[in-house]
Amino acid sequence: MTIIELVKHLKSIEQAKNFINDELPEVEYDLVDIYMFEKLGLNSEIVFFNAEEIPNKLIINIEGTTYENLFPLNLTQEMVEELEASNKKISDIEIAKRLLEYREKDA
Repeated sequence: MTIIELVKHLKSIEQAKNFINDELPEVEYDLVDIYMFEKLGLNSEIVFFNAEEIPNKLIINIEGTTYENLFPLNLTQEMVEELEASNKKISDIEIAKRLLEYREKDA
């Protein structure tokens, strides 16, 4: 799954909680961090981690694989919801681009 594909699951907090409950039923919603395989990018695969079980770093290495942090899931969901509320015609691709731009330039 890429960030573009994830966006559709984050348009409301209810959708996000249901989605992550299916993906990581043993992890509380507020403890899920989103990382990307190797580097940030629209086509990079995303991975979810329990924030309590990984180092609190932007780039982590687990079993020889590098992951780069995007945001915590709950913060990402809030940003997606706000972006869509401010522009009902915004596409999932545009939302994903804005998330990456914010992470790369402002975070």
